[in-house]
Amino acid sequence: MEITPKIKFVSGSFDTKESSLVLVPSDNHGEILLCVKEPDCGWNIPIGEIKLYSSGLYVDFRETYEDACKLGEEICRRFNEFPQDKKL
Repeated sequence: MEITPKIKFVSGSFDTKESSLVLVPSDNHGEILLCVKEPDCGWNIPIGEIKLYSSGLYVDFRETYEDACKLGEEICRRFNEFPQDKKL
């Protein structure tokens, strides 16, 4: 399925059958991003954030960091292992 994001400094589209999902955790920036990675591109296009806390406090981010990374890795694993012929 062709997806066309509207993200600052990004143009074009990506195919969900050809792309993979990667996790980009950043302790320095206080965020854990799910990103689409094209096969022949070095860019990671952010499509979602994993946030297991409701406050805006860095201390809460740190307390949930490991679990959020585990959840993100599981989401990426399931997407990437999904059979190509069943992807839209």
